[in-house]
Amino acid sequence: MQASRTIFSALILLAGIASGSVFYRLHKAKPIMRTVLSQPIFSELWCSGQSDRNPLARLVVAKKFLWVIVTKSDLHVSPHFPFSLMFLPEAFGLDHRVPGRSILDLRQGSSSVVVKYRHATGDEEHLELWVDDIPALCQR
Repeated sequence: MQASRTIFSALILLAGIASGSVFYRLHKAKPIMRTVLSQPIFSELWCSGQSDRNPLARLVVAKKFLWVIVTKSDLHVSPHFPFSLMFLPEAFGLDHRVPGRSILDLRQGSSSVVVKYRHATGDEEHLELWVDDIPALCQR
């Protein structure tokens, strides 16, 4: 009886956190599912990436669950559903909408691309992306 109450409490807690993360993402206009953007000039699904946004983000590499879309004006990087839930993107720096004018540097490595950009607050961030078509991403 006690074990079933504990399991039920844990499920209620997880459902609450998941619901809270959905409401948070909707309130902040962040995608839960992959965004359909008109006329992307680069698009790749199931990519890997890492941010240096915070110490926790530096410890984690998102392995093959990010989507990357470049439009005429912005770079969009976010995790596929269900990795967009439970506040994972916020904790690990996996959610990015970068205006092109904010990109300070774009370095092409042998297996990845490092994007250095400046937030509206003035803070700088590095985002390393492992995509299949590195030259196509760098041309944009």
